[in-house]
Amino acid sequence: METKQLILLGPPGVGVSAQAKGLAERWQVPHISMAELLDRAIAQGTEIGSEARPYLEAGELVPDALVMKLIRRRLEQPDAMLEGWVLEGFPRTLAQAVAFDQWWTGFGQSAATVAYLKGMPGLLISRLALGEGKGESPGAIRRRLDSHQEEVAPLLEYYGQRSQLQTLNGNLSFAELARDLAQLGDEYPGAARFIPDEAELDSLIAQEPRLVVDCMASWCGSCKQVAPLIDRLAETYGDRLTVMKMDFDANRQISKRFRLQGIPAVMFFKEGELLEILVGVKSYAEYSAAVTRLFEA
Repeated sequence: METKQLILLGPPGVGVSAQAKGLAERWQVPHISMAELLDRAIAQGTEIGSEARPYLEAGELVPDALVMKLIRRRLEQPDAMLEGWVLEGFPRTLAQAVAFDQWWTGFGQSAATVAYLKGMPGLLISRLALGEGKGESPGAIRRRLDSHQEEVAPLLEYYGQRSQLQTLNGNLSFAELARDLAQLGDEYPGAARFIPDEAELDSLIAQEPRLVVDCMASWCGSCKQVAPLIDRLAETYGDRLTVMKMDFDANRQISKRFRLQGIPAVMFFKEGELLEILVGVKSYAEYSAAVTRLFEA
């Protein structure tokens, strides 16, 4: 990741806070926790802390304006501005996400990468029941997970539309997930650029006479094997056709639209018509042969 600026989101049970701390230490950048910022403001008796305390004591969300004041003050400090950061516990609302992006990019900074650690509800319930010791019933834990999902859904849609979102497999062990986070932003460098959304895909299908699209996801191991092959395809055939990638998690509707049977799925379009889909890991020779057979015959 070039800028080392990451917003980490995830449901209870995937270890967002611990992963954020570990990643910040590995990258040697500040770890910024909204919970810790609020606790410190309250302990120090600051104006923001005094205003935030009643909301926290009532179990309510702190108003967006107060949260943004805390974030701005912390990220304006030299270490965050110069070194980067890993941020967790923020944003909690769509308004916070939008306000943050407008403020941060106003400094001439690029938009942060957002990683969402996605876990299966059943597994998360088991982890929470065994690990937190709160005496919660499975039903209470499920309601907590449902509440999180309602809260995070607009954020995932927003970041997905802006091509900032990467979804990682939160079902993995702590060490495996830490490994994937550490590599975040480095999985898919290369010649093949990303298509941000379905509207752009439609435009490319209509305009490009020969188009190859690799539908992939950041958490998908097979996709990581295919990605460099697609970049090689773009480098080899870039003067004769357009080769692109598309994030499956940010554009799940394309799976139904094109009847994809899994990912990675490499789609070949000619003059607006879908000719073939290669699903799973293939060799570079197979992708190259498909280009020759479909586009150059």
